Amino acid sequence: MDRVKPLTIGIVSLLLILLTFNFIPKDSSSKPKKQEQVLKSQELKESKELIESIVESNATLATNNIELIQKNINFLKEHLEQLKNMPNEDSTIEQKDEIAENETTEDSTTSNSTISQELQPAQTQQDSQQNPKTDSANPTLCVRHKPQLAIIIDDISTLAQYQAILQIPFKLTPSLFPKSKINPDTPKIAKIAPFYMIHLPLEALNFYQKEHRWLFAGDSKEKIESYITAIKQDFPNLSYINNHTGSKFTQDLDSMSLLLETLKEHHINFVDSRTIGTTKTIAVYEKSPYIAFNPCQQTPLERDVFLDNILEIPSITQQIIQAVQIAKKKGYAIAIGHPHEATFLALKNAIDYLENSGIELVYINEIISP
Repeated sequence: MDRVKPLTIGIVSLLLILLTFNFIPKDSSSKPKKQEQVLKSQELKESKELIESIVESNATLATNNIELIQKNINFLKEHLEQLKNMPNEDSTIEQKDEIAENETTEDSTTSNSTISQELQPAQTQQDSQQNPKTDSANPTLCVRHKPQLAIIIDDISTLAQYQAILQIPFKLTPSLFPKSKINPDTPKIAKIAPFYMIHLPLEALNFYQKEHRWLFAGDSKEKIESYITAIKQDFPNLSYINNHTGSKFTQDLDSMSLLLETLKEHHINFVDSRTIGTTKTIAVYEKSPYIAFNPCQQTPLERDVFLDNILEIPSITQQIIQAVQIAKKKGYAIAIGHPHEATFLALKNAIDYLENSGIELVYINEIISP
C-alpha cells in the first residue's frame, strides 16, 4: 500500500496538470476574433437592411413619378380638348390681354459643368439668323398661318445642356451665355446650332454671380460697346440677345437707352426677358423709334411666360398651357425656360399636346410680330 500511494498521487497530479492545461485557451486572440466576427455580422445585416431600404425607396419614388407623369398627361389631354373647342383668332388682329407679371423674378441658373464630348450639328448652320425662313427679305410674305409659340431655353453654357435640348423633337431656341472662362464652349454650340441667341448678364437688384461678365446700371457707352463688340467677335452670326437677370439695369432708362442704341448699331434684335415689370424697353423705343432688322417683326419682342419659376412638373405644364392660350389670343407668344430636368420632362410630356394644340412651334427669329 505504501508503494501505491506515491504512484496514485503522481497519476492524480498528472491528471490535474493535464486538465489545467486543457482549460487554458490555446490562442489568447480567439475572443477578439469572435467579437470581430460578431461585429462583421452586424455590419452585414445593417448593410443588407440599408440596401433593402434604398431599393424600396427607389421603387416607391419610381411609382410616384409614373403616377405624376400619367396625371400630367391626363391634364394635358383635358386642356387639349378645351383648345379644340376654342375658335381660332384672326392673326391680323392684335389683341392684348393682361398677363400676370412676376415683378422681381430673376432668371434661375444652372451649374456650369464642363464636358469634353463634341456634338454633331442637327442641321447646317443658317447663313443668316436675322430673318425668318418665311420672309425672304420681303415683308409681304410675313403671313402667319397658325398662332406661333417660341420657347427660349436660357442659361445654356455647356454642350451637355445643348444636347438635352436636342432630345426635344420640336424647335427650342437656346440662349447661350457669352464666352468666358466658365463658359468656354458656347461658341462651339453656336457653330452647330440651327439657331441661337445670346443671354446677356445685366445687373439685378438682389442677385449677382461673380463668374459672369456683367453690364451694370450707369455703365458708359464705351464699356457697353466694348462688351457687345467682343460678343460679336465670338458669335459672328448673332442677331438676337435677351437679358439674363437685369431687374436693376432694365428699369434704368439711361442704361437701357445706351444698350439698345449699341445693339442697333450692331444690327442685333433685343428680346426683353421682363425680369421686372418696370422695364424701360418700350419707353426707350418711344423716345427713339424701334428699327426692325427683321422685316417680319415690326414690333419689339418680349417674354410672355416664364415656364419654370416653380420647378415642379405640374406647374411647368400649366405655364405651357398658358403660353399656348396667349399665342392663340394674340397670334404669337414667347415663353422662357431653363435647362432643368423637370423643365425638359414637362416639355417631353407635352409633345402630343403641343402638336395637336393648333399652334406652330418656331425659333424666335421666325416670330411674325405685326
